[in-house]
Amino acid sequence: MKLFSRQKEIIIHLLYWLVILVSSIIKLQPEKELVFGFEVTLFSISNLFISISTFYLNYLYIMKRFFDVKMLSKFLIGFFLIFAYFITFRYLLEEVLFLHLFGTGNYFEGTTLQYYIFDNLHWASAPIFASTIIWIVINFIRTLQKEVVLNEEKKFAEIQFLKSQINPHFIFNTLNNIYSMVFLKSEKALPAIEKLSEIMRFTTYETQKELIPIGSEIKYIESFIDLERIRNTKEIHIRFLTEIENKNQMLPPYLLLPFIENCIKHGILDEEENPVVFSIKSDEKKLIIDVENKINNKLKDAHSGIGVSNLRKRLDHYFSNKYRFDVMNDGVNFKSLLEINLTTD
Repeated sequence: MKLFSRQKEIIIHLLYWLVILVSSIIKLQPEKELVFGFEVTLFSISNLFISISTFYLNYLYIMKRFFDVKMLSKFLIGFFLIFAYFITFRYLLEEVLFLHLFGTGNYFEGTTLQYYIFDNLHWASAPIFASTIIWIVINFIRTLQKEVVLNEEKKFAEIQFLKSQINPHFIFNTLNNIYSMVFLKSEKALPAIEKLSEIMRFTTYETQKELIPIGSEIKYIESFIDLERIRNTKEIHIRFLTEIENKNQMLPPYLLLPFIENCIKHGILDEEENPVVFSIKSDEKKLIIDVENKINNKLKDAHSGIGVSNLRKRLDHYFSNKYRFDVMNDGVNFKSLLEINLTTD
């Protein structure tokens, strides 16, 4: 997102001075007739010069240093200083310098100081209030834009951090498994390394993308399950059910993996009568992931919460207020259900 540009800021200033110029040229007479014309006098020129200098002194200096919504007194001091500048500068220019050079001032002789100050509060208010309002509006827009940019950068950094959490976490577990097979000189070691290489190709290239086809992650899950079948000495029972309308549907990477990873890490896999059931359904409107497994209470893992907590953070980022994520753990069975609304409206 581009911030409110200097070019736009200049255009707003030009429009303001154009309005001032037009209002000076076109005047409405008491007879409701429009009169066109601008009388150039010594004092009209001095008034324009004083107004412009007051406008930009307030815009470029006073507002930047004295505008503070939390400190009203500081803001009032800024107003006092800019009004004092207008009145003092006009008095020195028109009532001292012009009187000395041209023998005439803008006010009648005998004008009291109180009247002069009161009258110039009126003349000073136009450039001061205009510059104040324009400065507040432009800087408010820029502040909002900066917050949006910072939030986007923060979210991007968080997503990159969460992805970096996933990769080492998965690799750590898998390498431990392969290490065991190599140590035992299992014939499954080489196929396991081959499956791991397929997974690593996915993590190397696909995870750098913001979105990937759902079919790519399904292949990743299949390689993950195959790797577990190779690693385990017992037959494992995982029913991986997919009903995908469009395998090219784009989704954030690593959206499916935490479910199957938690099942494999914390579930009982070798009971044929209690298989892990991992179901994925997807169409253009909704993605549904339904997982159920029996809990293996003999396993203890201090890091067991990484996958689910990570997933929740990523869901909040990508699908804020557009998903439902329910988890049920009764100590015997673990169930999780994720429904994501994929429509853009």
